[in-house]
Amino acid sequence: MIRRKRAMAFGAAAILAGALAATAPVTTTAAAAPGPVAHSTVCDGDGTSGKRVQPLYVHSTDQPDRHDELVDQFRGFADQIDDDFVEAAQRLGGGVRHVRFTTDGDCHITLDDVAIDPAAMDTVDTITDAIKAQGYDHQDRKYLVWYDKDGCGLAFGNGGDDRPGADNPYNAGPHYATIGTGCWSWQASGHELLHTLGAVQSSAPNATSNGHCWDDEDIMCYDDGGIPDPPGGLVKACEGAPENQIDCNGDDYFNTNPPEDNYLATHWNVANSDYLIRQ
Repeated sequence: MIRRKRAMAFGAAAILAGALAATAPVTTTAAAAPGPVAHSTVCDGDGTSGKRVQPLYVHSTDQPDRHDELVDQFRGFADQIDDDFVEAAQRLGGGVRHVRFTTDGDCHITLDDVAIDPAAMDTVDTITDAIKAQGYDHQDRKYLVWYDKDGCGLAFGNGGDDRPGADNPYNAGPHYATIGTGCWSWQASGHELLHTLGAVQSSAPNATSNGHCWDDEDIMCYDDGGIPDPPGGLVKACEGAPENQIDCNGDDYFNTNPPEDNYLATHWNVANSDYLIRQ
């Protein structure tokens, strides 16, 4: 189980609402996997065209390139994030959702190996500027960026709002979910990715003022200092639920089948994102 805290904001330009990270540092061990590893993420179309979540491994040119060592670990994170979406869709009764990752011919997520100047590793701002300069700035992409330097999570991009339609800016890019080594975990990665997809709007019924929620258990909920009063603190609204499930009660940011009186029937609903495969 991980607990979450607000990450240091590096002053990244155009930070979208609720984009501050929500993951405490997590100790991880990066070891090469022995032999082939099976992955459960699914592929869609040619694996590259259209709106996609594109994973990147970013390191400086003066440090060891650990791409081959880490690729299966990050693919494992992607599998677990995808499983979280599948579980949420099934629980909320509206079909199936998978993350539309960029994939290769073997239906594995791609992990671009991006080397940048050492000085560009200074902050999330400079890291993002450096990868943009290498072409990672497409309007049909959400970039899931694992950078090889101590840090936690931050998500930002062109913003969005709580309108329900497909023209909502959250339904486009570029957006960047960035995670440093202190938070390399599937939970932190999924949390930041959900920010780029539009979670959690300030108008949501259980929203904090800092872009999260307070009705736990939920991957987007934690006491970020912005919980309204009442309730005045984190509430275990879904007691006994998995610690990092998506949208505890299906009423703040994700519901595949919201009833007419549900907030998500008339506001931005991540379940309708073009970055998810709908089945």
